Amino acid sequence: MDRRTRPLHVLMVEDSPNDAELIVRAMRGLATPVEHRRVSSEQAMRDALAAQVPDIILSDFALPGFSGEEALRIAKERVPDTPFLFVSGTIGEELAIEALQQGADDYVLKDNLRRLPSAMDRALRAAGERADRMRMAEALQESEERFRSIVESSLDWIWEVDTTGRIVYSNEAVRDILGYGAREVLGRNMLDLLAPASRAAVEALIPQHMIGSNRWRRRRLHFLDRDGATRILLSNARSLHDGAGHVLGFRGTHHDDTERLAQDAKIRQLVRIHTVLSAFSTHVLRATNRREVLDRACAIAVEQGGFRAAAIATRLGPVRDGEELLDFVASHGDPEVLRCIARGEPVPIHPGGAFHDFPGAVALREKRMVKVEDFGKSDFPPAVVALLQQAGAHSEVVLPLGDAPWGFLMLLSDTVQRVDEEETGLLQRLARDIAHACDFLEQSERLEFLAYHNPVTGLPNRAEFRQSLPALLKNAGSLVVAIVDIQGFGRINDSRGRAYGDALLRLVGDALAGVASNAFVAHPESDAFLVAYPAGPDNAIQASDRLDTFLHTLGQLPFVVDNETVYLGLSAGIALAPLHGDDGESLERHALAALAEGKQRRLRVLPFNEDMRGRAARRLELERDLRRAIDNEEFVLHYQPKFDGATQRLLGAEALLRWRRTDGTLVSPADFIPVLEETGLIVAVGRWVLRRALLDATRWRDRHPSIRIAVNLSARELRSADFIEAYGAILGPHAGDQPIDIEVTESLLMDDVEHSTHLLDRLRDLGCRVAIDDFGTGYSSLNYLARLPADEIKIDQSFIALLAQSPETMGLVTNIITLAHSLSLQVVAEGVEEEEQAKQLRLLRCDAVQGFFYGRPMPAADFTARFFN
Repeated sequence: MDRRTRPLHVLMVEDSPNDAELIVRAMRGLATPVEHRRVSSEQAMRDALAAQVPDIILSDFALPGFSGEEALRIAKERVPDTPFLFVSGTIGEELAIEALQQGADDYVLKDNLRRLPSAMDRALRAAGERADRMRMAEALQESEERFRSIVESSLDWIWEVDTTGRIVYSNEAVRDILGYGAREVLGRNMLDLLAPASRAAVEALIPQHMIGSNRWRRRRLHFLDRDGATRILLSNARSLHDGAGHVLGFRGTHHDDTERLAQDAKIRQLVRIHTVLSAFSTHVLRATNRREVLDRACAIAVEQGGFRAAAIATRLGPVRDGEELLDFVASHGDPEVLRCIARGEPVPIHPGGAFHDFPGAVALREKRMVKVEDFGKSDFPPAVVALLQQAGAHSEVVLPLGDAPWGFLMLLSDTVQRVDEEETGLLQRLARDIAHACDFLEQSERLEFLAYHNPVTGLPNRAEFRQSLPALLKNAGSLVVAIVDIQGFGRINDSRGRAYGDALLRLVGDALAGVASNAFVAHPESDAFLVAYPAGPDNAIQASDRLDTFLHTLGQLPFVVDNETVYLGLSAGIALAPLHGDDGESLERHALAALAEGKQRRLRVLPFNEDMRGRAARRLELERDLRRAIDNEEFVLHYQPKFDGATQRLLGAEALLRWRRTDGTLVSPADFIPVLEETGLIVAVGRWVLRRALLDATRWRDRHPSIRIAVNLSARELRSADFIEAYGAILGPHAGDQPIDIEVTESLLMDDVEHSTHLLDRLRDLGCRVAIDDFGTGYSSLNYLARLPADEIKIDQSFIALLAQSPETMGLVTNIITLAHSLSLQVVAEGVEEEEQAKQLRLLRCDAVQGFFYGRPMPAADFTARFFN
């Protein structure tokens, strides 16, 4: 409690009651009520101090059997922080000076007690200041210990160098990264640890970093570890300065990115093969003959798979006794390689033949995949290796085609490539797909079959279903039309492979025929089936109950594929014909709407009803109004101001989209923004927001040269094919002095970190600053902060709301701010609504703040009037 609101506790060491009364009267000059206790002996003083610590001690200098010097010694021993004043009539100047040297705060002569209140007040203030300084010193020490613990436990190499590059500080993380202990690198020059190429690049950049305040982020550097192996580190650093602004050195972090890059390379390699598989599968559906399939397979492998050359050879069979030939029927890629490999005439592969020892002949003969990761280290004959290396091929994969191989696919690369088990599986799947496609296309009737049937299950497809529906409805009078979906089929397909998934789909298709004796089962796509059967006297509820019972029973039955048992969950949406429509398109659409709502409500089966039709109609109406709003320019921007956390200076604003209808009413963003996202209209609207915000920011910069406007980036915009081109066209002219910041939510970035990183780098090249919005609500991974090209993070308002009530939230926000600053990131707190929150954020050194406490979102005109007029 503040001493101004409670009595001041005074201990008087005084043997004279009369003198004590005079002292009490003199203390009435204080602004605070006084409670006092008088003692006159050593034991009485010790007892008083044990009972209560006084706010101040007043002592006579000369006492019978007990001196003021002894009283001072006891006070400093028992209550060293309590002010001590001598109030005496028998103290000389020399004794007074000696008393002050021993720890007394002041002395007052009894014949001048008018001076007592001011002397006491001065001593109390001095004691309070000493206590404040001590608390501050303890807090500082605790903070330093906390920061030191964070630094020493970091997995990143945290370092500091002087202007010559000599390392003057390093944490122990360097041992895990380069194999050197922290003490081993102290005194060494950082440049000596770099690989030659990176050293030259860094030396060229040092002069520009020595001028003024500077920093770098996410600079990729190659280091050599203790064993001479290359480690790739992401470097983040900033310059250190003295009081005159001269650069003293640099402090920063190195994040070991070696393993991630190796993993990324592997992922890219797998994606490359996935792309080939996907493109080939798409092409197979359009191919009309076997030769077209083989030619396109080679072209896709080169153009989308990144191989230098690809060729397919087929076996011609024995021409004469003991003679076997290959004919290269398709090829694509580097002509130099193909001239050496894919000859224009048949080549002999029998024993003694010129190509008997080539990888393709071995794969065909031994009916296995042949992988040559590096011809320079392979066991193939020197003549074979020399020919392939001369053509520019350094690695090769050969895949037999067909169970009893009738040919092979040969893929050549101009770099050394390691093919692991996962990529081997994908390549083998490609070979199976090529062989499978050729087998299909050898039968001309298959083309007609594929036009009306699903190629996986052989069931009628969507076209056949819609064509057959009128006859089914005419014969039955009324139909139940259900869309049945397999729950979690994607995970099964991904974990066990497409062949397993295809076999499972065929079993499910067969099982669904049991829903009724005369059920018509179609397989329009993926894991969805259409089932139509006579409704009889059933209404929608009865039909739903019957199907629910059937699907429940089906879910209890095991499906066995490749001797492996799996149980499936099935869900369905129902439409009745002709009640809900008499054509295939409308019935499928209504059943699909019921399926979607049933999944949301966790129901196995749900029939379509008129409420769904109404919601669909309202949804279509809102979408139509939004399209009209775009044409009529009904959207407006409101701006919420953003301020410096310490100085309260205006920094800029966040642009927020609002929809004002022609009648003047505002539509809540929660109602229309999800529809913009779902329909893809957000892309066009987002670019309008960017242009409008840029126009306002440019106009305001005439009055506030450093103002910046933040624009939110949606998921649809970030993933649009022409994202960079469109943003470049809008922002490019202002790249040199860009007033626009881009805010991206944390969860959106984490969906695809590498792709997001690439796009954000391009935005920063356009001069934009990048902020991670809603930080802490998604993956909350500070590990990614060192990799993402961000300039600031925005702490989500859900944390700010609890800042003043929850110590745990206070600790979390403190750590976020501390670690973000250590990564040279600015921190913005959003949703500040109370003065106490603003005060706490100021103490935590939060860089910027925004929220209703500082200003609500407002139209551009109001923003101008408030801040610039």
